[in-house]
Amino acid sequence: MKLAVNASFLNERPTGVGVFTRQVSSALSALHEETYVFSSVPIPGADPGHVIGTPRAVRGSVRLLNNVARLVHDNLVIPLLVKRHGIDVLFCPLAEFPLVPPVRMVVTVHDLHPLYYPEQFGLSAVHYRFALGRLSRIVSRVVTVSEFVKKELCSRTSMPADKVDVVPNGFDSGTFKPHAESERPGFVKKYGLQRPYILFVGSLFPYKNVKTLVRSFLSLKSDMPHDLVIVGGREVSRENLPEDSRIRHMDYIDAADLSLFYSYADMLVHPALFEGFGMTVLEAMACGTPVISSNGGSLPEVVDDAGLLFHPEDDRALSGLIMRVAGERGLRDELISKGFDRARAFSWEKSAAGILASCKRAAA
Repeated sequence: MKLAVNASFLNERPTGVGVFTRQVSSALSALHEETYVFSSVPIPGADPGHVIGTPRAVRGSVRLLNNVARLVHDNLVIPLLVKRHGIDVLFCPLAEFPLVPPVRMVVTVHDLHPLYYPEQFGLSAVHYRFALGRLSRIVSRVVTVSEFVKKELCSRTSMPADKVDVVPNGFDSGTFKPHAESERPGFVKKYGLQRPYILFVGSLFPYKNVKTLVRSFLSLKSDMPHDLVIVGGREVSRENLPEDSRIRHMDYIDAADLSLFYSYADMLVHPALFEGFGMTVLEAMACGTPVISSNGGSLPEVVDDAGLLFHPEDDRALSGLIMRVAGERGLRDELISKGFDRARAFSWEKSAAGILASCKRAAA
């Protein structure tokens, strides 16, 4: 079976779905020799002869022109590449795919956010709704990253449950791991972090619900020595973060430093209204960081009993959990230990194996 991954939207600084696509492409290449990747950027671990170049103009972008170019590319160029290279199954890592299938296709659906929050996604929400409507008619199989997303997809579309495979995301265990105390002084000096800190990682889309975390932190800051550190792009935010000397925001950090932010945080708080998966909680647990997470969407599936859960709109409950994690050494140690155990259940190799199995079912 010749398998191709449509990674044409990838750029050099992938986040979210981009990280998923790059990691899965690498793992599939190692797992299945006849894997080809359509991409304009290198794919670590893949045979360079199996990485088929695509135009830079179709890379992921908030610019309308790039998205229109990618729509044209997916429907006109990708079918030609599939035919030229004798591909049997096309894997699309997000819900962007040729509307006339050139071969059997497997598509990953990460979440249904554009359906629930269309105002946050603009014109892409219109395309997303249209794509989901076509999904059951033209795609051989669908992969979702959680049982929650599978249930939501089948309830909101005509997709039959027996065509949907649940394959959880993974994480890079070589990157996300605890760092030694000897590295802390250089890290805190680089980023000017003088206090212990509570960490949030993620884009500032309104559904990420950072405002609940900010309200809780402001109500507590006089009772604790911590800063609140927010790492994530604010270009998608609809509200400005409050001006406060104890709230530190960083739009972009060196990718290699993200695991340091996790490792030296006193806790990660993930207050999202709901998530399709929630990769940051997994990365944090792998780095030995206690996790407080909302119970929105799939997050209880990922966290299980390795973190503390709260309703995403309950400021007071969140405040109480923050104070407990900050003040109870025994609880922190328990969360760290359970977090390590939970993280070991996930890997990109397992994700790739699940996706490959889905592609083989499609080919059969």
